[in-house]
Amino acid sequence: MKPPLQVERETNSQWSDERRTTGAWQGLSSASKVHQCPHCAYNTASIQTLKRHIFRHTGEKPFACSYCPYNTTRKALLKEHIHTHTGERPFSCPYCSYSSSHKSILKSHIRTHTGEKPYACFFCPYRATQKSSLNTHLLKHKLDNQSV
Repeated sequence: MKPPLQVERETNSQWSDERRTTGAWQGLSSASKVHQCPHCAYNTASIQTLKRHIFRHTGEKPFACSYCPYNTTRKALLKEHIHTHTGERPFSCPYCSYSSSHKSILKSHIRTHTGEKPYACFFCPYRATQKSSLNTHLLKHKLDNQSV
């Protein structure tokens, strides 16, 4: 028989793939304390993760940029945002001299080297390196359906 937390992990649809792959559940036992969101059914073993989740309900964005009106719920996102003001580019491509201010921009750039196309069309074999390219492509299918 599985411990209760293990069952909950497999059935809780609110866990993102990021949390599963970062090891957020490593080291948990059935004796670990579970923190319940007071606004919905979400729960987690990490009090910090719960606090961040509650921001979704309250709309609070406690981390503010000192250069512009940008606010966010996560300190790491603010730090990355500030790079756009300071010009710092700490994320470097392992294939060329390109560097970026944001990790996600670098990830997209690396696909130009690897050829990875993770965004697939539901209607045809088309694949894209960026979600925006797939969205533009999907508009073509929508236009094709309207002309029929």
